[in-house]
Amino acid sequence: MELIFIAGFILAVLVGLSMGLMGSGGSILTLPIFVYIFHIEPQYALDYSLFSIGILALVGSISPLQKREIDLKTTAIFLFPSLISVYLTKRYLLVAIPESFHLGEIAISRNHIIMLLFSIVILISATAMVRRRKQVQHDRFRGGIGQIFNVVLVGLLVGIMTGLVGAGGGFIIVPALVLLLGIPLKQAIATSLFIIGLNASFGLIANYQFLEHMNWFILVTFTLITLIGLQIGSKWKDKLDAAKLKGIFGYFLISIGILIFAFEFIQFVNH
Repeated sequence: MELIFIAGFILAVLVGLSMGLMGSGGSILTLPIFVYIFHIEPQYALDYSLFSIGILALVGSISPLQKREIDLKTTAIFLFPSLISVYLTKRYLLVAIPESFHLGEIAISRNHIIMLLFSIVILISATAMVRRRKQVQHDRFRGGIGQIFNVVLVGLLVGIMTGLVGAGGGFIIVPALVLLLGIPLKQAIATSLFIIGLNASFGLIANYQFLEHMNWFILVTFTLITLIGLQIGSKWKDKLDAAKLKGIFGYFLISIGILIFAFEFIQFVNH
């Protein structure tokens, strides 16, 4: 086994830790790990990410479901538009991106587009984490037209991100549940895991034809290791300052996003 693969499996623990501690962030790390460490093409790495994050998030949701920490009634309205947009994005939007096209003398491939979009998502995610270290809880969900409209929009956005760049969208889901639905932060983290798990699973099913391209040894090993990190993160969740941790992780993601954007930009400029 290559040494760099071992590094990728070690990073899998960090993915699980992030999901267990914050209910978000893990899916942001999986795509670059599969692309840059395991050398998987981005269009296939999207489904690696969805598989791994889907299982990770659903397993992480088992205990909260048993403890009734997930508010199924108030999040149902969030899930419906999210699942629809995941399906439409995977089935139609992603495949509509051409394999390659030319911008002047510069050749741009679909893989470059995916990774550049992903770097932008990372930077937005990181900024949200840094700025929302303290979240204000609003009134509980009342079902007002304006409130429903906002939740539907957020659900659609999260679904598009999940389908297009393999990101679970926890950095949007958690504050949306807190600010729009009035769900306590701890409950929002658990609910975020559940929503991410359903979105990722649905997105993978919508793109089932890519399953034959998967290296199952790498994928299953990586996923099992993320579950170890998830268990550790879940146990530490109540002992650490989640707000401070999000700030630190946010700055880490900013550096990752800048590196990916710079690398991909240089790649297609020099192509």
